[in-house]
Amino acid sequence: MEISRAIGVGLCGLVVWGCTKASGPGSTPPLAPVAQPGEPVASSSTPHEPASHDPSESATAQRVDPPAIAESPHPQPKPNPYVAPPIRTAGDLTVHAPPHEPGERFGGRLRTHVDGALSKGSPRTWVGPQVPGFVVLLEDTMELFLLDRVGDEFMAFYREPYGAGSCEAGGTSNCRYYARLYDIEGHELWGVALHELLSASTQLEIQDVRYADGTLYFNEACQSYSSGAKGKCSYLVAYDPQAKEIRWRTKNLVSNGEFLIHGDYIVAGYGFTGERDFVYVVSRANGSIVHKVSVPKSAETFAIGDDGLLEVRIYPGTLKLFEMRGWDTSHPKLVATTRKPSRIQTVTR
Repeated sequence: MEISRAIGVGLCGLVVWGCTKASGPGSTPPLAPVAQPGEPVASSSTPHEPASHDPSESATAQRVDPPAIAESPHPQPKPNPYVAPPIRTAGDLTVHAPPHEPGERFGGRLRTHVDGALSKGSPRTWVGPQVPGFVVLLEDTMELFLLDRVGDEFMAFYREPYGAGSCEAGGTSNCRYYARLYDIEGHELWGVALHELLSASTQLEIQDVRYADGTLYFNEACQSYSSGAKGKCSYLVAYDPQAKEIRWRTKNLVSNGEFLIHGDYIVAGYGFTGERDFVYVVSRANGSIVHKVSVPKSAETFAIGDDGLLEVRIYPGTLKLFEMRGWDTSHPKLVATTRKPSRIQTVTR
């Protein structure tokens, strides 16, 4: 009788010890054969040790190293940002993928990627680069107006139409503007309400905006004659979106219309009916004017050819060419030339 009781206790100890050793995350207890009625339960544990309740041993048993993740021998493909519905609409703007081709040049002094009147209720069509699906077309009441790809980032610029709330055609109040930067996967890196940065609430208009090397450049151009703003307009502004501060602002009457970023300098122009017209070279470091040349009428666009010549399109379409001398020094100059240009390409840096 005593012998039978001892055997029974020994079997119970073996079963408890086996279950304790098998517990813990990640462990899989051994599968025991199904016992038939009247048969003893079999255990795969060693039958000479009782169950262990040592806390340190239980902790050791529960620690399981994660499986190693094998690296793929094939590199992951870069994301394709140009995935978008074939047609999108927001406000009065329609964007096709691929976009429509621009017709007759639109915008006047404004650099824009939309074609159509700028008033609320007038249809506008996107004629710029293809718009990735993650780029929103409407920021509050402001519509997408420009989109520049800079490396693996996208700078989107928004403008409120006339009659949408902040400004009216022929009025003096400034319109609302917004700029946003996306990375190639569609994450927003920053956004800024540019109308809040303008130096006055009236008589100003952003006619061009560009992003380069972490700095956003834009002009606060005169809406019309500079006399309407008492000459306090057409500044060129450098803004740091990360620090959320204006780095510099040029003197007045430096930039209305488009401008061009090239190396350490910006080429900008100012001119209007009955006013003197100049092309300026501005330092990107501090906004100082390092050179200027007189032109017969206001400069509308700038481009650089493969041969390094600067092409300046003068209103209403006259072409003037300049050599860009000393551009890698602190004293750059624009020297007029009669050389014939090579193939022209627009550059932003």
